[in-house]
Amino acid sequence: MSRRSVARGGLQERVRRVCVRAQEPLELLENVASEVHAEIPYDASGWMIVDPDTMLITGIYAENVERERNLALVECELAEDDVNKFWEIASRESPAASLSSSTDGDLRRSVRWRRCYEPAGYGDELRAVFASAGAVWGNVCISRLSERQDFSPDEVDVVARLAPHIGSGIRACILLAETADRHRPAGGGTESQPGLMVVADDGSVESMTPEAARWVGSVEDEALDTSIVLHEVVHRARALADDGDAGPPACAHVRARSGEWIVVRGARLADRPAGRGGTALVLEPARRSDIAPMLLRLHQLTRREQEVTQLLLLGMATGEIAHRLWITPETLRGHVKAVFAKLGVGSRPELAALLSAQPVVRVPAAVRR
Repeated sequence: MSRRSVARGGLQERVRRVCVRAQEPLELLENVASEVHAEIPYDASGWMIVDPDTMLITGIYAENVERERNLALVECELAEDDVNKFWEIASRESPAASLSSSTDGDLRRSVRWRRCYEPAGYGDELRAVFASAGAVWGNVCISRLSERQDFSPDEVDVVARLAPHIGSGIRACILLAETADRHRPAGGGTESQPGLMVVADDGSVESMTPEAARWVGSVEDEALDTSIVLHEVVHRARALADDGDAGPPACAHVRARSGEWIVVRGARLADRPAGRGGTALVLEPARRSDIAPMLLRLHQLTRREQEVTQLLLLGMATGEIAHRLWITPETLRGHVKAVFAKLGVGSRPELAALLSAQPVVRVPAAVRR
């Protein structure tokens, strides 16, 4: 075994150790990036957390990526037919791929390379998706300047081997944070009210309500960690309205600065002056029913267990559920037991309380002060 192979075996072990420590997801990605960069040289990267239901970016750790190029890459990902798109990689056997390999060395076959990488002097790109429990929780895009060598098959293989550890780590971090939310005291105040933003097609924010600003902070944040999801939803809404795209809806779940889950929904605006397209974004507190599909994925429920959960929430009797699913009552009881154990509940009312809408709680003004 070569010394390089031994070193990269050590990289896998170090990344595994990073991913099994409880931490904030973006902190996890920053620590992983540090380990990977030491073994696989690159010049720029974007390590991303995504909504597992829509694959829209909800957080990013970026290295040497200017805001404009990052937003251009987002637009290419959502609006262009290109090579190695993240959804495509997620459907393959290997979770990682290089642009040079997928284009047989002709990088100009890639729209994003011509539009985003070539003008900035970059060459090859390596992408990977981080999946766990049947869902994608994050992805990465790393690139090298044109004077460097392309990513080798060995380097792609190393990243592919790291991907499952990173996916499991992100999922575990979100699961821990979600569990902590169950024990967080309910609050009130204006931050529980929906916010509204209007974003022009050039990416500039035309208007924003105070509630939206409290949810996400400044959308001009160069770190992009609070604003990238907004641009993702804007481009998704544009694709749905202008191009007749039949893909997923223009919405994403993301944590606000307060740590609470919010839902960002986008809709194109009509009757605007020619050449001045725009999109409205509504930001509102997430109900449990909004994030229930993600919670089920987080707790690694099987497809059958998810079906059982949905029927339990409808109030069906166990006999009716068994008949509907064409399974025996004994098999159904096993599924119910597994669901309760994974979600940490002991009854249907507890299950409904966990996954259904939570009431908005206000406290007296004197207490809020």
